[in-house]
Amino acid sequence: MGDGGTPSGGSSAEKSDDFGLCYTFLDQHPDNPGWAYWGDNVVVDWSNLTGLGAVNVKSIYMNHVLITGDQATITGIISPKVWPVALCPWVPETFYAFGGCPTINRFDAVNPAGPSSAVSHRYNNQANAPAAVYQATANAAGTIARFHLAGFAFNFIRDDAVGPPMDRVNYLRHTLVWFHNILGTVVGIDPLAFANTLEDNYPNPFNPTTTIKYSIASSGHVSLKIYNAAGQLVRTLVNEEQAPRAEGFAVTWDGTSNNGQSVASGVYFYKLATQGYSHTNKMALLKLGVPPAGPARRAGPSWRELRIRV
Repeated sequence: MGDGGTPSGGSSAEKSDDFGLCYTFLDQHPDNPGWAYWGDNVVVDWSNLTGLGAVNVKSIYMNHVLITGDQATITGIISPKVWPVALCPWVPETFYAFGGCPTINRFDAVNPAGPSSAVSHRYNNQANAPAAVYQATANAAGTIARFHLAGFAFNFIRDDAVGPPMDRVNYLRHTLVWFHNILGTVVGIDPLAFANTLEDNYPNPFNPTTTIKYSIASSGHVSLKIYNAAGQLVRTLVNEEQAPRAEGFAVTWDGTSNNGQSVASGVYFYKLATQGYSHTNKMALLKLGVPPAGPARRAGPSWRELRIRV
């Protein structure tokens, strides 16, 4: 979220005045407005902003203090389990904040400030590692404005147990209910909405990169690996817990191995494996002017003929 300033003097490089809009909405709306702000390092970013909207929202509608921009310095865990606090007005299930990337996913720890703020979640259930805070404040329109601030991104919420509904679904539902929305009970995700698929990579043949798209039917461990024609593992593209999503997944392979070396031209196989499903497709890496290693060097079709046939 930007504060409408210029990238100097503490203002955001994002020129849109998102915090100004947020302040007006919370301050003037006559029907219990609510604002949820999730994100990696958003509390760090906010602490450096000096625009009027950013200052007003922080001082009036979401009082808070940044503890650290990387909760792992407190918990020692890159992907901590996040626990709800018993006194929170909503109590969703525990879940994991999936971290690990050195430039993002360094989740903020944030403390409440002021009498109307409180902690809603804790990293690793540690009192000194609050993960999210909330605040309810009377606004200028004579109603109650609510704000929920979390130092982790909503899309990095991962289930701590397999089975619907996903924890992020429950988290969102409970948040919306706290914002005084009337919602039905989440009973699960229609299993027909998701399926296990592994699409043909594009482009194919390729040089130097290609994209592999796939989808999964249920939450669980997913691996996507590249093998050479001899069956040797070349590159692991995915090796993590994932939950199904409507848009599926897309992963790019740049033609390098696990040790970062460029691989030779030739035929490669990519294998998707998840719960109860395994499928393998074929692709060809063609570096112009360089014939592929292996069988393509034998007498037979010319190099150009081989390119067409693959």
